[in-house]
Amino acid sequence: MVNLLSELHFNQWVNYTGPANWYSLSYPSSWVKDEKDGILQLSSPEGNATLTISCHWKSLLPQSNCESNLQIDFDQFFVKHRNIQRRGPLAIEHESIGYSGEAIIQKHTSPWKESLSWLPFFQKHWHHWKLWLIRERSIQMVATFFYDPQFHEDFFETVQRILHSIQLSLNPANPPELFANEVLYLAQKKFPLVKSHLIPGFRLNFGESEINLTNFYRAYLATPEFFEKNITTALATILQINEWGDAQTEPDLSQVQERIMPILLSRESWENNFPNFVGESWVANLAILYVVDESNAYWYIHDKLLRKWNIDREQLHQIALKNLDRYFDSNQIELICMSREDGPNMIIQSKPDAYNASQVLSKSFYLQARKFLGSEFLAGVPNRDFLLALSLSEAQIIEKIQHNIASDYLTMDHPLTDQLLVVTADGVSEYCGVS
Repeated sequence: MVNLLSELHFNQWVNYTGPANWYSLSYPSSWVKDEKDGILQLSSPEGNATLTISCHWKSLLPQSNCESNLQIDFDQFFVKHRNIQRRGPLAIEHESIGYSGEAIIQKHTSPWKESLSWLPFFQKHWHHWKLWLIRERSIQMVATFFYDPQFHEDFFETVQRILHSIQLSLNPANPPELFANEVLYLAQKKFPLVKSHLIPGFRLNFGESEINLTNFYRAYLATPEFFEKNITTALATILQINEWGDAQTEPDLSQVQERIMPILLSRESWENNFPNFVGESWVANLAILYVVDESNAYWYIHDKLLRKWNIDREQLHQIALKNLDRYFDSNQIELICMSREDGPNMIIQSKPDAYNASQVLSKSFYLQARKFLGSEFLAGVPNRDFLLALSLSEAQIIEKIQHNIASDYLTMDHPLTDQLLVVTADGVSEYCGVS
C-alpha cells in the first residue's frame, strides 16, 4: 500500500509491478489492463493494438540453437510465421533485441503460444507483430506488440514509451518451484532428524505436519532478506506444537482466557483448511475464527474445546473482543492519519500485526476512528496484517483505493478480501459502491 498514496494524483500514467516483483513499468491510464496466469495485457482504448508482457526464468524459456541467448525458436512460439526481421535493441539498461514479422496464433498448443492466444482479436489469420526479448540475469521477458498496420503509427510511440519504462529486478526472487526447493533444503539442514519432503499442491511435509507454502512465498516476495529467519522460526514453532501434550492442546479456559483473540480468514481458507475449528461466515467472503495467542504464533480453537469449557460461540466471541481491545491498548499500536485541510480523511495502521485486520470487529476501534472519519466510513483489509480506514466523503479516490486493495489482496501473504467494507455503529457490511 506504500505506492497507493503516491499514485492517487498520478492520473496520466500508471505504475505497475509484475508477478514476484520481477519487473515494473508504466502505461497510460487510458489503456485497458488485464492479467491472466502472470501475463500482462495492455490494450489501446479502441482495441486496435495490444501489448502482451510475460517474464520467465531463463532456463525455462524455449531457446534456439543460436549462439546468442537472446534469440528464440519462433516455431515454438507461433503456429506459422513469415517475414521475420531482426530489429535493434531498446534504449534501456537491460540486454535486449527486437524482431518483427507476421504470425498465425492458435490456442492450446504450448505455454508460450497460450500466452498469446487470449488476445481479444484472436482469429486464425495473419497478425502483424513486433517482439522484444529483454534479459537481466536469470529473468527473460517477452514483450509482443500486435497491431493493425493502418494504426501502427498511432500506437507505436506509446508502446515504445511503455517498453522504455521497463525495469527488471537486479536481484529477482526465485520462482515458486525453486523457492520450495530452498525451503526443503533449509528444513533438512536445520532439522536433520525430522523427515521432510515436498508434496503436490506447493506443500511441505514436515514431520507430522503438512505446510502450505503459499503464505510463506508471498512473505518472501515482500521481504526476501527475512527468508531464512521466517522459515526457521515457523518450522521450529511447528515442531514445538507437534510435541505438545493434552495439557497444551486442551487447556482449561482459565489458563488461556486472556489470550483468546478473534482473527479473520477468507471464507475459502476456513472451509478448505480449518473446517473443524470454531468460526462463522461473515461479510465480503470473510470468516471470523478464534485463536489462542502464543509468544511467536497462535493456534486455532477447536469445536471440542468449547464443549470442554462449557461456553457457546457467542460467549467466546465476547471474550475475544474484550482481549482484542486490551491487546491494542497494552501494545500501544499507533494509527497514521492522512489529513486534508478540513481534517483527517484516512487512517492506516503504523506497523504490521497479526490482529490488525481484526480491529474492524472492535467497537473501541470504531469509536476512535469515527472521531476522524465520521459515523460511517470504509475499511480495507486485503490481508491479515493490514488495515486502512477511509472517509466516505473522499469519493474521488475511493475507486483508486479499492483497486489498490484488490491488487494487494493478490500479492500480500495471508490474503483476506479484495472488497471494501462499510463500518457503522450497527456493524460491518460489504461496500457496493464500486464494482
